[in-house]
Amino acid sequence: MLIPTQAGCAGAHRADSSQADPCADFQVQVEKYWSASIKANALQHSGEIELEKRSGVVNKMDRISEDWVMMRTSVCKDHFVRALISKDDYAARVRCFDDRLERQRTLAAAIADEGELAAVEGALDQLLAAPPSCQTDSDPTPAPGDQP
Repeated sequence: MLIPTQAGCAGAHRADSSQADPCADFQVQVEKYWSASIKANALQHSGEIELEKRSGVVNKMDRISEDWVMMRTSVCKDHFVRALISKDDYAARVRCFDDRLERQRTLAAAIADEGELAAVEGALDQLLAAPPSCQTDSDPTPAPGDQP
């Protein structure tokens, strides 16, 4: 009877630790849509010339993923740890980040399904052109990646 109690406590501890850090595991969210296996699947389609173009698209997706995790973590810590942004600003940025992640998911699906590469690449360029921080108008200073 002692063992189930300890297992229950261990499970409760894991739940408490994930609830204690609201800024953990953003990488896991991205990997649901852009994992190593999805990248491999995207690269295996078509011939050599097409492979070079697909490699460029995959590199852009990697960059968007890395930016998303870094900026999402930073904004989360700005609100929960450093108290630099308000709850409303945080919520607005989270909505922006979630929209970006959804757009990335759609593009990843298009790449994997052999969607038209030029259209996917154009959409990726638009995503890369947007400020990665999802900064709102009420934020007092520009984020480092948003400065001219």
